[in-house]
Amino acid sequence: MAKIDKLYNKFYKKPIPNDITFDEMATLMKFYGCEIEYGGNHPKVVHRETGTIIPVPRHGKTIGEAYVKQLKDLLDMIKEE
Repeated sequence: MAKIDKLYNKFYKKPIPNDITFDEMATLMKFYGCEIEYGGNHPKVVHRETGTIIPVPRHGKTIGEAYVKQLKDLLDMIKEE
């Protein structure tokens, strides 16, 4: 199983995982055509084709469950295209 497949499966576990690191999220989102923009208070995940911008605060090395849900919704939208 490829690294991206493992990250994707981890992202979509139920209940929503709270141990996803910022680097894992960045790797997965970049694979699906998103960019990570730094600057301001928080890094942002940007998907230019849909015009979606999601700020993702870092709490230590992990990201919060609420942001995982928002990013999952974005991935679902990207995969539908």
